Formats: sequence, structure tokens, C-alpha cells
Amino acid sequence: MKIHKPIIAILSVFLSIGFAITLAEMILAFDCNQPSIRYFLAGFGIFIPLWFTWLKNKHFYSTFEHELTHLLVGLLFFKKPAHFTVTKDTGGETSLYGGNFLITLAPYFLPTFAFLMLPVYLIILPKFHLYYFILFGFVVAYHVFSTIQEFSYSQPDIIKSGKIFSTLFLVFTNILVYGFLIVFVGGGFEHGGIFLKQGFLESANWLVELFLNFI
Repeated sequence: MKIHKPIIAILSVFLSIGFAITLAEMILAFDCNQPSIRYFLAGFGIFIPLWFTWLKNKHFYSTFEHELTHLLVGLLFFKKPAHFTVTKDTGGETSLYGGNFLITLAPYFLPTFAFLMLPVYLIILPKFHLYYFILFGFVVAYHVFSTIQEFSYSQPDIIKSGKIFSTLFLVFTNILVYGFLIVFVGGGFEHGGIFLKQGFLESANWLVELFLNFI
């Protein structure tokens, strides 16, 4: 995986531009009065005072989610767990037999609990959507604030992956992931699919345009 990092870093720049433009265009087309958006923002807002009055100093929960994300993404790559530890005051550690930069950086762009909630939307009755989007906003806010708190260039995960590479890759993946979640709130899975498709097309256009300017 290391040999491909320079290419992935360069592509991340173009993907960031393409997906950021697509996200901005789709957000501007939203009807901000629609219930799903209002409920989501309500859940997000409910979380903020809870974070500053209680959860901010409860490191066990953010550490658990961080290490759980390493573990789950590792399992997606068929990496066997070797060690999983979470402590109240001294952090945590997840060891796997094998790894890659996606597993290493996953906690900094993947809101685990929010993604675990996505399939639930397909099976709940419409009358429960109010509660669903309030909770969804709450867990997305949790990941936003906990990630801001734990991200640091002195973090072993960032050092291991490389500071420049981590920065470029995480900018792209955060735009991609949070963009999808935002568009999902505004228009469901259908709009999420449109966001992914248009984002890649927009990124490709930027890449082709740059290439043509150099020949």
C-alpha cells in the first residue's frame, strides 16, 4: 500500500474539490424546512451542551468508539484481531494481524455509530423518522466533536500514515463521508447515490482539465 500513497494523495486533492463542489450544489438545493433536516439539526444541537458539560471529559467513550472503528474496518479487510483494549484514563489499543492506512485512519473520518444506523432507516416506519433523525444528528455530532478533540499530528495513527498524506486523505474522506450523511438527511439514499456519482464525475472533470492544460 505504501507505494500507492503518493498517487492516492494527489487524487485526494482532486476528489476533495469535486465532492466539495457537488456537496455545496446539493445543499443549496435543499428545502431547509423539511422535517428530516430540522430533526437532524435538533439532535445535533441537543448534543452540544451535553458534550461541553459531561462527555468532553469522559474519554472512555471516545476511546471505545475509536478502537471499535479500527477493529470493524480491520474485519472488513479480513484482518484477524489480536488485541483490543480500552481504558478509562490511559487510552486504548487495537492490534490486528496485518493492516493498511484505511484501517489506521478510519477513526478520523468514519462515524461508526452513524453508519451503523443507516440500514435501520430502511426498516423503520415513517412515524418513527422524527426520533430516528434526532438520534442520527446526535451521533453525528458526537463523532464530529470527539474527532476534533482526538485529532493531533502527534497521534501515532497520523505519524504512522504520514502527516502530509493523512491531511490530504482525511480532507477528502471527511468531505466524502459527511457529505453523504448530509445529503442522506436531505434526500435519503437516492440523493446519497447522486452525490457519490456526481462527486466522482466532477473530480474527473477537474483532473482531465488539468491534464489537458499540461499537454
